[in-house]
Amino acid sequence: MRFHYQRRFFVSLLSTTLLCGLPFQFAAAETPIQNTQDPKDIATSPQQTIKNMTVPEGFTVTLFASEPNVHQPIGFEIDDRGRVWVAECFTYERGTYDDKFEDRIIILEDTNGDGAMDRRKVFWQGSGPLTSVTVGSNGVWALCRGELRYFEDKNHDDVPDGKPQVLLEGWNYKTVRHNIVSGLTWGPDGWLYGRHGITDTSLVGTPETDPSQRTLIHCGVWRYHPVRKTIEEVSSGTTNPWGFDYDEYGQMFFTNNVNGHLWHMIPGSHYIRMNGHGSDPNPYVYELMTKCADHDHWDSSSGKWTDSRDTTGIHGKLGGGHSHCGGMIYLGDNWPQKYRNTIFLCNTHGHRVNNDALEREGSGYVGTHRPDFLLTGSDWFRGTELKYGPDGSVYLSDWADLGECHDHDGVHRTSGRIYKISYGDVTQPKKLDLNQLSDSELVKLQLHPNDWYVRHARRILMERAGTTANWSQPKAELFHIFNTSKEVPRRLRAMWALYCTNQLNDAWLVKQLNDPSEHVRIWAIRYLVDDGKVPSEAVAQFAKLARDEQSGLVRLYLASAMQSLAPEDCWEIAAALDQNHQDTEDRNFTLMLWYGIEPSVMAESDAALQFLSHSTRPLVRQLVARRLTEDIDQHPEYVKQLVQQVIDAKDSTVQEDLLTGIQAALQGRLKAQAPKNWQALKQQTEKADSKELKTLVTELSVVFGDGQTMDALKQIVVDSDQSMKSRYQALESLLNSSQDKGLLPVIQKSVYTTELQPLAFRGLSRFYDPKTIQRMLGRYRSIKQEGRQVLMDTLCSRKEYVLLLLTAIDKKQVPQGEVSAFHVRQLRNFQDKEVVDKLNQVWGLARETPEKKRAQIEGYKELLTAERLQKADRVQGRALYEKTCAKCHRLFGNGGTIGPDLTGANRTNMDYLLENMVDPSALIPKGYEMVVVALEDGRILNGTIVRQTDQQLTLQTQNEQLVLDRRQIEEMNQSKLSLMPEGQLDQLTKQQLADLIAYIAGNTQVKPPVAAATSP
Repeated sequence: MRFHYQRRFFVSLLSTTLLCGLPFQFAAAETPIQNTQDPKDIATSPQQTIKNMTVPEGFTVTLFASEPNVHQPIGFEIDDRGRVWVAECFTYERGTYDDKFEDRIIILEDTNGDGAMDRRKVFWQGSGPLTSVTVGSNGVWALCRGELRYFEDKNHDDVPDGKPQVLLEGWNYKTVRHNIVSGLTWGPDGWLYGRHGITDTSLVGTPETDPSQRTLIHCGVWRYHPVRKTIEEVSSGTTNPWGFDYDEYGQMFFTNNVNGHLWHMIPGSHYIRMNGHGSDPNPYVYELMTKCADHDHWDSSSGKWTDSRDTTGIHGKLGGGHSHCGGMIYLGDNWPQKYRNTIFLCNTHGHRVNNDALEREGSGYVGTHRPDFLLTGSDWFRGTELKYGPDGSVYLSDWADLGECHDHDGVHRTSGRIYKISYGDVTQPKKLDLNQLSDSELVKLQLHPNDWYVRHARRILMERAGTTANWSQPKAELFHIFNTSKEVPRRLRAMWALYCTNQLNDAWLVKQLNDPSEHVRIWAIRYLVDDGKVPSEAVAQFAKLARDEQSGLVRLYLASAMQSLAPEDCWEIAAALDQNHQDTEDRNFTLMLWYGIEPSVMAESDAALQFLSHSTRPLVRQLVARRLTEDIDQHPEYVKQLVQQVIDAKDSTVQEDLLTGIQAALQGRLKAQAPKNWQALKQQTEKADSKELKTLVTELSVVFGDGQTMDALKQIVVDSDQSMKSRYQALESLLNSSQDKGLLPVIQKSVYTTELQPLAFRGLSRFYDPKTIQRMLGRYRSIKQEGRQVLMDTLCSRKEYVLLLLTAIDKKQVPQGEVSAFHVRQLRNFQDKEVVDKLNQVWGLARETPEKKRAQIEGYKELLTAERLQKADRVQGRALYEKTCAKCHRLFGNGGTIGPDLTGANRTNMDYLLENMVDPSALIPKGYEMVVVALEDGRILNGTIVRQTDQQLTLQTQNEQLVLDRRQIEEMNQSKLSLMPEGQLDQLTKQQLADLIAYIAGNTQVKPPVAAATSP
C-alpha cells in the first residue's frame, strides 16, 4: 500500500508543537484603522458600484458584505458551513508593509439565507502581512509574515485553541512589495498549493530545517505536504501569479501579471520571466515555456499599459489591462453550462472580470478570449478573488481603492466589499455543516453537480481517514462510483478521494495506465510519481505508453514524470516520446521533454549520447549537445563523441543542430581544447554545400585555437573587397572567441570603418592602446551614436582610458553629458584616488546620505509644480529620456529591456517617480542587484548576472550582454546599489528636468524630436 499522509493527517498535524513567537489574540478588541488616501478621494458606494455594473442577461449582482464589516479583502475562503473567511490586509502601503497596523481574519455569515452577511466575527488579528486564508474541519491555514501557519480550532468555536503553529517559514516579505507569497488551494492530490512572486527569492522549510536543506522558491507555484512537512516547487517562472484553480479533469491553471495572464501549470515546468529579473535558477534549463493564452487583455503591441485604464479604447475592447488578480474555473451548478470549465479573473486596470475559454490544443491547452463577463465602470473597483459557493453563486471580493499594485498615493483602508453574482432564481441551501454528514453521505457528494461540495467533502473524508480504523465502506462506495460511472469527471472524483484517503496501491495505479480515459491515465501517472518512489513496473509501463500513446496530453505528463525518475530510467521513455510525433510538435512539449532528461544528461552521458544519435527533434538535439559540451574541461571525450556524430550524420540539419549546441555552450570562452577529430570534421565541411554548417565550423575553430582559421578571419575583416556583412561576422567571431594579441592591429584598422566601429570599440577594451583611444577621442563628435555608446563603455573600463576621457572632457572634445550616471558609478568603483579626484572635478561630488537624498527629492517636488509640468516640452523630454533612460527601460513600446517596463508603473505619482530616480538603491528587487567584476586585463565592469556556470558568467551591462570566461575574472563583488544609477538628474537644468518628468509621467507618446536634446 502506498503511504501518504492521510492516515496520520490530523493526528500528526495536531501534535505539532512548533509555535509562533508572535503574540496572538482570542477575542481581542479590534485595532483602529486609518486611511492615508487623500480625504478628498471619496469611494464609490457599494450600492452605486453595483448599480453601475453590467453583467450578461439573466445575472444579478448583490452585496454580500461591505465596510464597516469588511476591509482590504486580499483573499477569502468559504468553509464547510458556507461561511466566508476573509484575510484583511491593512499593512500594505507604498510597496512595503507597515508594522504599525495589524491584519486580521474575520468570519462573515449569512444566517437567514437572504444572500447577505448578518453576522461577523474576528477570528484572529496580529502582525502582518497576511495574504491568504483557507480552512480545514479542525482549523485554519494562513500565509502571514513569511510563514505558513495553522490555527487549531478543534471545538469549532471560532476561537484559536492556542498560538498558531508555524508549519513553514522563510518567505521573504520585507522586500518583495506586491509580489509576496500568496494563495492557498487544496489540490486533488491532497497537497496544499500556493504561489510566489518574482521580486525576491525565499529559502523555505520547516522551522527546524537547516538553511542548506531548504527549498529555493523564486517565482511560480509551490505545494506543501502537511505530514511529510516538505515543500516542492511545482513550476517556476512568470511574474506574479495571483490566481490558481483546476478544472473538472484536474488540469491546473494559474493567472499572472505583466508577461501573460494565463498559464497551463505542468509539474516541473519552467516559464518565461518578466524582463530584468534574471533567468531560471537552473542554469541548464536554457529555454523557457510560454503562456497558454492566445491573446492579451490589452494592446501589448503598443506597450501603452497606462492607456489600458481607458475602458473605451482598444485596451477596453481587448480586456482592460495587463494586471490580474484571482482565478476561478467555474464548476458550480447555478450559472449556465457555457461558463462551466472556463476561467474568470479580475482585471485591475480594466475594473472588470475577464473570461477565457480553456480549449485543447496540441499536447496542452489554449486560453481563448471570450467577452468580458463583468464591467464595473468604477475607478475604485479592485477585484482580488472569485469563488463559487454552495448555492452555485460566485463571491467576488473588491479591495475598493484607487491606484494599483504600484499605488503610492495612500491606502483607503476603511473600504472593502464582497459581491455575490447569481443567475436566475437561486435556491438557498438549508443550514449547512458538511462535518455533520456521515462518511457515506460525503461519498455521495462526489456526484454533486457543484464542485464546491465535491472538494469540501473530499477534504473532510481525507481528514477522517487519518483517524478512522475501518474505512471499508467508504472505500467500497468510492470504487463503485469509479467502476460504474460513465462520466469521466465523476470517475476522477472517486479516484481523487480514494487517493487522498490512502486507499490506492501501486498495482492498481499501474493498471489504470491502460484506462480508456486519457485523464485517468494522467492521474495514474501523477500519483505514481507523487512521492518520488516509482515502482519498476510503472517505469516499464511508462515506456510502453510513450511509444503507443495517442493522447498528446498524456505524453506531456509522461515528459513531466521523468523528472521524478532515476536517471537510468529516463532514456527509454525519452526516446519513445521523441519518436512519437502525434500532434506534439508544439514547443512546450519539446521543452518538457528536455526538462525531463536534463538532470540525467551528465549522470548518464553514454545514454545521453546514444539518445542523441537517434533524436528527431532539433531543439532537443541542440540542448543535449549544449549540456554535454558545458563540461568540456572535465569531459572532453563527450565533445569528441558529439563531433563524431556530426561527421557520421548524413543530414546537414542534424549536423547544424549539434554544432549549434556546442557553440552555445562555448559562447564567451576564449579557448577550449579542440576535439581530436575536429580537423577531420573541418576537412569534411570544406566539401559541404551548407553555408550555415561552414560558418559554424569556422567560428568554433577559433575557439579551438585554429591559427589558420583565425588568420583567415583577420584577412576578411580588413579586406575592403569583402562584403560588409562578411567583415562584420568575421570580426564578431574573432571577438567572441579570441584573446590573441595579434587581433589588435585588426581592431586598430576597423575603428575607422563606421559599420565596424561598435564591434571594434568593444574589442579595444581588451587591449592597452592609449594612442588609438586618443585618436578616437579627438574624432568623438564625428562618431555615430551607436559607436559612441560602446566607446564610452570601453573608455570607462580601464583606469588609463578613464583619465584620457576626463582630460578630453576638460578640453571640450567630449561633451560632459555623454558620461551617464551609470558610467560615473563605474568610475567610482575603481576606488583610485587619481580617478576619483579628476571625476569630482569634472562631474561633481556624489550625494550619498539618505538625508541629502530626501532633501533633493523635496527640492525637486517644489520645483516640479503642476503649472511648470503643464508648460514643459514633452518632445524634448522624450529626447532626454531616450538619452538617459531608454537604454534600460521600455516606455510606450520603445526602449531596452534591461530594467522593468515603465509604461505600466505609477508614473503620475511624483513621490514614486522621484524616489525611484533619486534613490533607486533604497529597495532593490530580486534580479536588479549589481555586481562589480574586475578582469585580469584590468577592466572593471558593472552589471547584473543573467546566468552563471562553472565556466562562464553572463553579465548584463548598461549597453550589452557579455558572456565572460570565468578564467578572465580576477574578482567579483556584490554591490549594495541598484543597477539603476543615482545622479541621473544632477546635470539637468530646471527646464530639462521638467521636460523629462513631464514626458515620463504622461499618458501618451509624443512625436520624436527633430534634433537630439542639448547636452546639459
